Amino acid sequence: MTATDRPAASDRDASEPRFEVASTWDVRIRARDGVELSANLWRPVTDRPVPTLLEMIPYGKDNWRRAADMSRGQWFAARGYALCRVDVRGTGSSYGVALDEYTADETRDGFDAVEWLAAQSWCDGNVAMWGISYGGFTAIQVAALRPPHLRAIVPVMATDDRYLDDIHYRGGCLTVSELSQYAVSQVAMNAMPPDATFRGDAWRADWLARLDATPPWLFAWLRHQADGPYWRQGSLAPDYAAIDAAIYNIGGWHDSYVDPAFRMQARCPAPSHTLVGPWHHSWPHDASPGPNLDELHEIVRFLDRHLAGHANGWDEEPPIVWFEREYAPPEPFPTILPGRWRAASAYPHPAVTTRSWRFGDGALGGDGMNGGDGMNGGDDSGSPAAGSPVAASPVAAGIDRFLHRPTAGTRGPLSWGAGSAPNGLARDLRRDEDAGPTYTSPPLADALEILGVPEIVIHLAVDAPVATLAVRLSDLAPDGSVALVSAGVLNLTHRASHTDPSPLTPGLVEAMRVPLRTAGYRWLPGHRVRVALASSLWPVLWPSPYPATFEVHRGPATPSRLELPVVPPAGGPGDAIVPAYRTTPPALDWPAADAIDGDGSARADPPAWRIEEDVIAGSVTVHIHDGGEDIVPDGRRLYAAETLRMTAWDADPARAEFDAHVVYRWQEREPDRDGELTRIEIRADARQASTRSDLELWVRLEVDVDGGRFFERDWQEVVPRRLV
Repeated sequence: MTATDRPAASDRDASEPRFEVASTWDVRIRARDGVELSANLWRPVTDRPVPTLLEMIPYGKDNWRRAADMSRGQWFAARGYALCRVDVRGTGSSYGVALDEYTADETRDGFDAVEWLAAQSWCDGNVAMWGISYGGFTAIQVAALRPPHLRAIVPVMATDDRYLDDIHYRGGCLTVSELSQYAVSQVAMNAMPPDATFRGDAWRADWLARLDATPPWLFAWLRHQADGPYWRQGSLAPDYAAIDAAIYNIGGWHDSYVDPAFRMQARCPAPSHTLVGPWHHSWPHDASPGPNLDELHEIVRFLDRHLAGHANGWDEEPPIVWFEREYAPPEPFPTILPGRWRAASAYPHPAVTTRSWRFGDGALGGDGMNGGDGMNGGDDSGSPAAGSPVAASPVAAGIDRFLHRPTAGTRGPLSWGAGSAPNGLARDLRRDEDAGPTYTSPPLADALEILGVPEIVIHLAVDAPVATLAVRLSDLAPDGSVALVSAGVLNLTHRASHTDPSPLTPGLVEAMRVPLRTAGYRWLPGHRVRVALASSLWPVLWPSPYPATFEVHRGPATPSRLELPVVPPAGGPGDAIVPAYRTTPPALDWPAADAIDGDGSARADPPAWRIEEDVIAGSVTVHIHDGGEDIVPDGRRLYAAETLRMTAWDADPARAEFDAHVVYRWQEREPDRDGELTRIEIRADARQASTRSDLELWVRLEVDVDGGRFFERDWQEVVPRRLV
């Protein structure tokens, strides 16, 4: 059997549905400080105690997430696992106040919830945590506290480091498109009421008190522009040994959180497996682009091993499985990508070798040989690598100059994590590449495979105290199209430290490393490797505030270069057998209902992603809209939408702004209204703008009940820019 042969699917059985399911709403879990958390439970109908799966998120379990929770609760409980879904304190139907995301109190609540579940007569004392995005974050954070009965966690597209890899900052740069989408939407989400049937006559008073006490989280994020204690709260890094529960990480190449999945696999000593597919920020069975697989089957196999103690072969399967992408004509919303599944016996790949390509005059020179130089003590001796160019380009000494262009970058993905409308993937990058120099290899004689973190080492001088370097690693196809492989960004004031940034010395040539996103990619023979540099990635990043000229120094004395983590072809040394995944979706019973308001079925707004250039003003504005309705299982209607406008100006780099408008409409059932629906509309508006010295933020929240104003508040603050 070769390393890529797959065992028969029957060899990978998991618990099958064999139980009736009982559900319970608004179960109260009391945290150590007395705050009551509201939980919904799905349990198998059996006299025997069962293991339990816990998810904690701030996205209302009794409105927005009700249908999804019910379908997954039924699915797991039918297979012998209780599912407990908890609203984070101060959100949904839980008591308390959500002062910020991932607070220490919130993490301790997770510890307390794990131990409460383990103590119930229907639980056998074995608890796991899971969730996508926020729920995955929470699972990692709680696991680091080591609750005695937490046996395993399943973080799906989550982070180990809230500063390095989240929606707030990237490479020390303030984000725009992701920050504005999430932050302002969360103002409205946090304003959603608790379920009135759980609060009785106190419902309006409880809701109003919570509205009055809950701040917009965005202000705190802007105040903490460098790494430090604020961002270490809720981050596993650097203490990867804190987790002793077994880990099953699931990530996607087009998701924001692919780097953490690989970092945790490399650094966590606890038993760990990682699966990374081509997906955006969604569940692998329906995420785009495909190919897709049934992640719930894999999760149950993991739980069967670590909660139920089944000897099902999980431990013998490879710890790292990834989808190795290949060239596809670049388009924003592909359905499926070409490539292959691969597995390895460890990560980093046991046979990985770092290969270097020097920057020349528009070229990537050298033969892609071992080592680096100067910064890491390596050398360039060795034999030519797999994927070497047909003919090595000479490495020319010289200086490549380019100007800061704040509006550059719109041909790339709309967000750092993208894939579904309106958050599209990168298009053909050629029209962006006049923003800075490019360095391109000759056509490859053989395929070139990588797995790991590409980096550039660059000898750079900038004539401004604050500047950003954006790097794209691409695949130049024979037809001339340029497809994105990976990207990296660095606020150059963070070149030595994310905790203690320091201004650049204008004109001083410094050697710097810029890590890119983890990549698993295969360049085909005849294709070329390209590196493109720019000073901005609009609208992903807030532009640096000074006009600037960049000088890239290259040649023997200043060996600017690309370093790639090259691995052998599939089936070579270090590879392992790829498991036989199920490629059909899980059989989820998604609850459906007719709308009780008589206004027809749920409707979706057309998504919008529009780029507008004002030639006279020298500005580029990106417009986004996304919205639509859900009919929850009891027939009530929920509408949620956000509209964003983001503008940057080339002639005035210090000036940029975003405006966001978010609307939620919901129908509540108050106990004393004889079935008449209480109609709620929540509007959150925000505007953030910048000068060279400051970030100016304004947020307004309005809540109407049955057409009358129930609550309103404005928040405003000017936050000094600290080298961003």
